[in-house]
Amino acid sequence: MSSDQSVPDDAESGSPDISQELPPVTPPSAGFILQLFLIPAFIVAAVIGVWGLFGQLAGSEVNLDQLIAELGNNNEHRRWRAAHNLYVLLQNERNADPADVNRLNVRRDIAEGLTRLLNDSLDSPATNDPKVINHQVFLARTMGSLESDAIVLPTLARAMNERQDIDVRKSAVMSLVLIAARHFAERTNTAVLPDKGAVPDLTPLDVNILLPLPSPTIDHQEILAELTNAAQDQDPSIRHIAAYALGLISGPDAMEQLKVLLLDNDDFTQVNAAIALSRNADVAGIPTIQRFLREGSTPVDAASFSTLPVAEQQEALAAQLFDQSTAVVTCLTAVSKLWNHIADEDKADLLSVIEKLRSDHASPGIRLHATAVLRILQTPAEAA
Repeated sequence: MSSDQSVPDDAESGSPDISQELPPVTPPSAGFILQLFLIPAFIVAAVIGVWGLFGQLAGSEVNLDQLIAELGNNNEHRRWRAAHNLYVLLQNERNADPADVNRLNVRRDIAEGLTRLLNDSLDSPATNDPKVINHQVFLARTMGSLESDAIVLPTLARAMNERQDIDVRKSAVMSLVLIAARHFAERTNTAVLPDKGAVPDLTPLDVNILLPLPSPTIDHQEILAELTNAAQDQDPSIRHIAAYALGLISGPDAMEQLKVLLLDNDDFTQVNAAIALSRNADVAGIPTIQRFLREGSTPVDAASFSTLPVAEQQEALAAQLFDQSTAVVTCLTAVSKLWNHIADEDKADLLSVIEKLRSDHASPGIRLHATAVLRILQTPAEAA
């Protein structure tokens, strides 16, 4: 072979000719480009468009008017769906500026629509139908979000009546608590029901605030009559919610009813009555609070607990871990708020009880709360 003859690199290296194994390169077809780019782009654009449309509808006055109109629709499902949607909107406005006159909570047409729906349900002959009762419970709870007393209170009084289902009555009284709390806060310039999870205000009540109030926060005879009946009801769960409400109604008559409830045979009714009195700077409930706090620091007796049936053990644990713990924390807060009105001899005993809670109670939450209360109560003495 002559020196001027060239040899391919592939031949020299012994590697195969790759160009002969690869498929030919062809430009992408129009259909491929459509599948790869344009169709996904249309889908994304459609999703964005639908999202924007629903956002626009959710914030539009037309949509809100439609919801209100649906409350009177002949279709039951549409009525209750509209009521639920309005309830969600009302709950979303809980932290709205009270000075905003456009808030849904103050709209008369919404109050009229929801109360009409509850009145119609209360008039229903199917009083034992669980679905009807669930609707009534839901609407009774919704009443507490509405700030149109002239419209809401007559319907709420109906829902509180002893002829109604027990759960409907409880919901109605709890709504009354929310309404009375707003009025009590306005009259006393205090935050009565802080947001869930907020750190409670433990500073003592201002001695310059005139408490109890000289007149009730709600001046509606039907409501006051039904609340009086609720405070005397056979069911203790009704009585202890009524006691809480009476403290927010305030006024001389409510204070007298609360002092009677201090003698109730239900522990939680007694405690709620004592707390309600303390909210009104009345020390009549201090002995009840002292007793309850002392019992709150006592652990469950293991020997007697083991002899109980399983169902009663579970009930006892639930009361110890939730009901009693909640009441103890509320009593501690009540003591801190009422401190400037408590006699010196009672203060010494309360400090001893709270110190025991701080050091011995099984609940870390109660120990922390007791520590915070002691810090507040002992600071003035240390500073002096």
